Amino acid sequence: MKMGGKQKRQQKLRNVPQIPCIRVPHSVSDTSLLKDLTQGQQRYFYSIMRIYNPRAQWVALQTCYVHGLQQQQLLGYITQQEALACAAVLRDSTKRASAKAGCHRTVSQRASGGTRTWPSALPVFVVPLRAQSIGLRSLRTKALHKL
Repeated sequence: MKMGGKQKRQQKLRNVPQIPCIRVPHSVSDTSLLKDLTQGQQRYFYSIMRIYNPRAQWVALQTCYVHGLQQQQLLGYITQQEALACAAVLRDSTKRASAKAGCHRTVSQRASGGTRTWPSALPVFVVPLRAQSIGLRSLRTKALHKL
């Protein structure tokens, strides 16, 4: 009889909903902001950091810029080559920003005066050039068919 009672109690415990645990990556927990905090404080602070992450805003800004380029090209203000060149500059600057973001805040090797190098505040979103050129070509084709 004890065995049956034990199984009932275990079944009841299985149906209890689990609260999702916020896992703080080691790369973040080693930063100066979080290293002196308790694990619970780190999780709370990291959850706030995730909410206020500006990446979504950068993605929206970049998308808006690409759409603006497409619209200008469609209206004939810029050529397809100019639009592709601007998109390439955007892609290259984004790649540089991603590479810098991986370094985090580090002291420069050649900085004798104690100056620091900070990662750029550019987005980490990369729009493939091929996808842009296909989109721009389709816009150009539509514009030519309207004429």
